[in-house]
Amino acid sequence: MTRDDFWAILGECPPPTGPDEDCDELISRLSRLLPLEIVAFDRHLTDLRLAAHRVDLWGAAYLINAGCSDDGFEYFRCWLVAQGREVYEAALDNPDSLADHEPVRSCILDGSDECECEPFMYTPDRAYERITGHELPQGNGAYPRLGEMWDFSDIEEMRRRYPRLSALLDEADAPA
Repeated sequence: MTRDDFWAILGECPPPTGPDEDCDELISRLSRLLPLEIVAFDRHLTDLRLAAHRVDLWGAAYLINAGCSDDGFEYFRCWLVAQGREVYEAALDNPDSLADHEPVRSCILDGSDECECEPFMYTPDRAYERITGHELPQGNGAYPRLGEMWDFSDIEEMRRRYPRLSALLDEADAPA
């Protein structure tokens, strides 16, 4: 399975709409693959989550979700991959670009569900077990260095780094 195949499969399924989304459509789609293809899908998912393990994306997740623990950041990265190639790659290029993505706007402006999806991380596991009756073989991958941290609660620093996301927060805080 190529990376393009991975993105094509994701494109066939709607992205999760909330942190507790069950991702049943993706599990069903993955269950039609060969076990080795599910393992390859899982490898791509892991690689993409690890590539997004960056402090600039953690800062964006902190703004978007009104705070972000280390577990929350893992679930944010799952959500980010699930949004598809275009959104994912734009966010890696410039995390502030997430201000243009409707689910982010809804999260900030309407206080809707957080932009996280832990269950997405387990979709390959669930599909593999469904068709083989066994647990998915565990791959490995080391978390890359995050980069230099800064104080996410420093409002001026966050405004400087994320002007568009900060503007959405200002809009959300404005009196009606």
